[in-house]
Amino acid sequence: MKRYYFLGFLTFLFSVVLIAADAKKEYAFADFMRITKGDGKRQPTSFDTAIMKFVDEKNNIEVHLIGAVHIGDKAYYTELNEIFKRYDAVLYELVAEANTKPSSTSKNESQSVLSSFQSGMGSALALDFQLTHIDYRMKNMVHADLNPTEFARRVSDRGDLVQMFYRALILGAKKSGQEAQKEELRMQGRVVGALFASDPTLSLKRVLSEEMINQLEDAGWVIGGEDGSAIITDRNAAALKVLSREINNGKKKIALFYGAAHLPEFARSLEMNFKMKPSGTDWVIAWDLTKDKSARK
Repeated sequence: MKRYYFLGFLTFLFSVVLIAADAKKEYAFADFMRITKGDGKRQPTSFDTAIMKFVDEKNNIEVHLIGAVHIGDKAYYTELNEIFKRYDAVLYELVAEANTKPSSTSKNESQSVLSSFQSGMGSALALDFQLTHIDYRMKNMVHADLNPTEFARRVSDRGDLVQMFYRALILGAKKSGQEAQKEELRMQGRVVGALFASDPTLSLKRVLSEEMINQLEDAGWVIGGEDGSAIITDRNAAALKVLSREINNGKKKIALFYGAAHLPEFARSLEMNFKMKPSGTDWVIAWDLTKDKSARK
């Protein structure tokens, strides 16, 4: 009898191991953005975005998730434009009418509040604006997002704005008290210190890049919550619908060019719904955080 109990126990352990081995990776925002520091250096040398690769070996299909930063070094966007040439299709985010291709001279874009804010931030940090430098006119660039009417309807139906407000309150409550005050003072001290540094622009870029990485998970939770949101989940669904269409049309090498907040859901969907496997990650320097360009290498 003891022998049967023992064999049963071994069978149970074996099944647990198989389940664990088959479990899908739980992706996080930090998988798609990082700070790089040189060997033995305390200061960061670059703020990087990921190109995470997924493959369907059976059908010889590759899908790469390319993280977008909306303000970055001009060299970053130049490198991305070259990278995009390698793909049969590059699916990009933009809440706009179908097949809209943004340009640096577009009236609506130049007058939008968000674009003006991002451009202003870019100027303060000696960075450039994504819409100014990404070449959306390339033939392989494919719009993959909701249109404004549908997006507004879904935001309203989900109550996204109210939910985001409450999640922000909950997050603030969790971080209240002396510890939160110390954190706020620490951040203020770092910003003031950067402004009085010998190179304020470089110092401020270092501070903000590190703080962005530190706040990624919290910001993602406020935007997306546990049950999804129109801002993330519904826009992702629209992009994945376009991805399915492009695959059905015979495209073999495809990129999804979206902000980091969208990429964990994309990665899970590629594994679970498209039956693809991760096959490595490359990194692109979005912000050079060193005067010495050789340190990038």
